[in-house]
Amino acid sequence: MPDLKEYIETSQAAEKLNYHVEHVRRMMREGSLMGIKIGRTWLVQKKSLDEYIARTSNMNKHDPRRTQ
Repeated sequence: MPDLKEYIETSQAAEKLNYHVEHVRRMMREGSLMGIKIGRTWLVQKKSLDEYIARTSNMNKHDPRRTQ
């Protein structure tokens, strides 16, 4: 079992990114964010979220490069 202190709920990640929760889940499925699914609950890895924010901080929310 992974250390759950390293993860946050998708709703918290969505709030930080100003995205909808479903979009955060899609980002996880596509590999833009790393995380785990336990039962029906998706959890986002904090480190992955911080790296994504740093990598895309100077980009517009709708910039297509954000998914790379």
